Amino acid sequence: MPKAVTIKDVALLAGVSPTTVSHALGGQRPVSEATRLRVREAAERLGYTPHPGARSLKAAGTGVLALCLTNVTGGAVPFAEMEYYFRVVNAAAQTAMEEHFALVVVPDSDSGMFWERLLLDGAIIVDPVAGDPNLRALRARGLPCVSVGRDPDAPEAGFWTDNDAEAATRLALDHLAARGARRVAAITWMTTDHWTQASIRAYLAWCDETGRVPRLEVVAEDTEAALREAAERVLAPEARPDAVVGIAELPALWVLRVAAERGVRVPEDVMVVGPSDFGLGATSSPPMTTLDYNSDEHGRQAARLLIDLVRGETPAEPRRIIPVSLIERASTRR
Repeated sequence: MPKAVTIKDVALLAGVSPTTVSHALGGQRPVSEATRLRVREAAERLGYTPHPGARSLKAAGTGVLALCLTNVTGGAVPFAEMEYYFRVVNAAAQTAMEEHFALVVVPDSDSGMFWERLLLDGAIIVDPVAGDPNLRALRARGLPCVSVGRDPDAPEAGFWTDNDAEAATRLALDHLAARGARRVAAITWMTTDHWTQASIRAYLAWCDETGRVPRLEVVAEDTEAALREAAERVLAPEARPDAVVGIAELPALWVLRVAAERGVRVPEDVMVVGPSDFGLGATSSPPMTTLDYNSDEHGRQAARLLIDLVRGETPAEPRRIIPVSLIERASTRR
C-alpha cells in the first residue's frame, strides 16, 4: 500500500512548519495569504486531506487516550495470554474511565501510522525498546506520552513507571543464595528494553560481589525450539548449576520442563526462580517461585501520570518506582 501523506510531507513541500500547515488549513490562527496559498497548493499536489474531526477537536481535546503494547521479543504470543499486559491494560482502562477518558489499545508499529491517523490526547507505551518508533512518533506530534518501563535511550528522563530491576534481580538471587545456591545461572532473551539490560547488569555485578562465576544463557529467538535449546544448555550435565534465575518467565519455565524430562530434581538438584509475565509460574510443575511486578499499579499510575499531563498539570512524581515482591513456591522451597 502507498504511504499515507502526512502533515509533515505538506510542510516539507511548502517550506513551512507542520504547525503553520495546521494553521493555514484549519484557520485557527492567521497566516499570510501567500503562505496559505502555498500550503494549499502543496496539500492539493500531494493529495493531503486533513482528518474531518481534527479541527474541531484541537481546542477541546478528544477525551481519548491510547495504550500501545510493545512485544520486546518480537514473538507471536498473543498479548491477551500474558497476565502482565492484561493487568496493565485493565488497570489503565479503569483509571481512565474514572476520570472520564476513553482508552484505546493500538498495535505496535514501526511505521507510526496509527499515531498519524488517531485523534487522541496522549498515549502510554508499555515496555519501550531502544530507538522506540512509538515514542518517536508521539514526540514528533508533540503529544504527552508516558511509558511503563523506561525508555532505554534516556532511562532517567521523561515520564514513566517502572520496577527497580537491580533490586528485583538481587531479591531473587539473594533468595537462592539463602536456600544454599552456589552456582547460579541466568537465562533470558537478549532484548533491548531497559528491564532486561538492567537485570543482566545486576546479575553480573552480584556474581562479582559474591565470588560466583556468572553463566548467562541467551534464548536466540521467541520459538519453542530456541527456548528448549537454551534450557538444555543450562542443564547440561557437565556444567549444571544448582540454581537458575529467569529474567523472563518463559525461559525459566522451559528450564523446569527440561529438568523434568531429564530427571533433574527441582528444587533438590536445581532451584528455579523467574518473574511473572504470563502468570504460569503458579501452575507449573513444580509451582515456580516468581517475582510479582505489581502490574496493576503500573497501569493505574501510568494512566494517572498521563491524565495529569493532558490536563496541563505537572505531576508531583514524574518517574515512579513500583515495588516488586517475591512469591516463594516449590521450585525453591528446600
